[in-house]
Amino acid sequence: MDFFEQQAQAQRRTSLLVVYFSMAVVGIIVVLHVGLALALGYSLFDYGALGLTALGVVGAVFLGSVVKTIELSQGGRAVAATLGGAPVDLNSTEPSERRLINVVEEMALASGVPVPELFVLEDKSINAFAAGHGPGDTAIGVTRGCIELLSRDELQGVIGHEFSHILHGDMKLNIRLIGVLNGILFLAVIGGLLFRIGVYSPRSSSSRDNSGAALGVAILGAGVVLYLVGWIGVFFGKLIKAAVSREREFLADASSVQYTRNPEGLAGALAKISKFSSRLESPRAEEASHLFFGTGTGDAWMKLFATHPPIEERVERISPGFDIAEAKLAAPVPAPHVGPAKAKQGRFVAGGRLAEALLPGQPQMAAAAALLGGLPEFSTQAVHELHGASALVFGLLLSDDDTVKGRQMGMIERTLQDEALKLEAKSVGMSSAQKIALVDLAIPTLRHLSPPQYAVFRTTVKNLVEADGQIALFEYTLQKILLRHLDLYFSNATGSVVKFKSLVPLLPDVSVLLSALATSGGGAVEELDAAFDAGVMELLVKPASFPMVRSGAIDLAAFDRALNRLAEAAPDVKRTVLTAGGAVVMQDGTVNDPQIEFLRAIADALDCPMPPFVHTS
Repeated sequence: MDFFEQQAQAQRRTSLLVVYFSMAVVGIIVVLHVGLALALGYSLFDYGALGLTALGVVGAVFLGSVVKTIELSQGGRAVAATLGGAPVDLNSTEPSERRLINVVEEMALASGVPVPELFVLEDKSINAFAAGHGPGDTAIGVTRGCIELLSRDELQGVIGHEFSHILHGDMKLNIRLIGVLNGILFLAVIGGLLFRIGVYSPRSSSSRDNSGAALGVAILGAGVVLYLVGWIGVFFGKLIKAAVSREREFLADASSVQYTRNPEGLAGALAKISKFSSRLESPRAEEASHLFFGTGTGDAWMKLFATHPPIEERVERISPGFDIAEAKLAAPVPAPHVGPAKAKQGRFVAGGRLAEALLPGQPQMAAAAALLGGLPEFSTQAVHELHGASALVFGLLLSDDDTVKGRQMGMIERTLQDEALKLEAKSVGMSSAQKIALVDLAIPTLRHLSPPQYAVFRTTVKNLVEADGQIALFEYTLQKILLRHLDLYFSNATGSVVKFKSLVPLLPDVSVLLSALATSGGGAVEELDAAFDAGVMELLVKPASFPMVRSGAIDLAAFDRALNRLAEAAPDVKRTVLTAGGAVVMQDGTVNDPQIEFLRAIADALDCPMPPFVHTS
């Protein structure tokens, strides 16, 4: 699957959403104007009345959208809470939950994104969803039936499906869709409210002149009209969700098979849905029906409104010949060991077109399982505890120089000092990939800090990094990945918007980025020039007209400014930039661990998650 093309398609679907939304609003205005004209006896060509009707409808739609958008500003966790999801304790010892955590952590490491927040919906059906504003603000919710009725392979297929939605940019569109659709459904809500008010208003057939009774009848009538007109919004709402969702489900299924290389796992999960059910009991399931792995509200009465393709068709596409009727449908017996899968370690080749390596396939899944399975037990315990996760991050940032370390210890909260020192000593000898993996695993735990605690934590991280007056490449990478995702979470930000559709205005920024990457690899001047030129060739720009930024040490302030501008580029532009970055890193055919992790931090900042590089023999 072409990651960047799917990102671009997700953005184009936003335009489709605007078209359908506009059609819905215009339809509501026209029908309401005609209804009011017939009821009140004024001309259909009374443009003043038409203008007032349009103003009222637009105001109501805008208000409904804004209210729901504000409610969803907290991202995926707000959607999970709306549906009744409960957070999963990352230290849970319950076998099915432990297995879920392991599967999600493997997939997160394979895809290069922080581990999402996990929620369980106490529902016997088999279903799941991913929601959020971007890879750094993601919640994955699964039903109790999903984790108890599916085998590990089937669960991995479902989680792979949800990670496709995360990586392909579907989540941001889907969560925006909930807010927008609430606007066009708002008239039906207002109509229902007015209807109830009208029903209980005082009125009597013997007192027709009573103004209160007349008002009650008017309110009742307005409620009926608005409720009926609101069904235009319901019609278009279902149409929009179906149009946006159906093809994305096919893509997510195919991507899941690409990630896991196990079509029978996903096919088995779909077969169990056909045997049991994917319908949720939550009264809020309808508004989020386009988010779910399976149909969350039952089969649509018209194919036009179906948010999901038929299960038989989905199974046939991913695993032709798979017999749903013969599939093993019994609930799995939990294995005694529910830790990371013991997969052979694969080889992730960062050379060639970097775009081909930005999504997790079989090598990345195997490498992620090996990476997770190879982490020391002390570290995997620490990342799941708030105290331990904070201390681990601080420990990873402690200097080898005793003088600098002494200053750093004074910057750490006293209750964390001993633990940070202990974890620092135990992490000696770990690779950069392992350390960054631990940061990715620690992020969901660190999200449980209170805002004041996070402010202190953030300041401490920056102080530790700057304690010796210079910032090492690993320190910058760790800080960039960690604080970017936590900042997005605690600020409820929704990520960057596209401002640049061409590479041309960003060439100075690309020069800064490629220069920093080339410099980070070290070596003689000739080697740095060769690495830089290798990246420039991917831009189809003559090296002579694209000078390298030579400023000695990397100017991280200038680099951050350049990276922030590049984050506002269109997907195709990001593809070109990251391909050029990959050419710089791989120019001499060898891989420098800090340098490849630096490239991963760049890709992460551009919302293009890059899998970890794992050395293999």
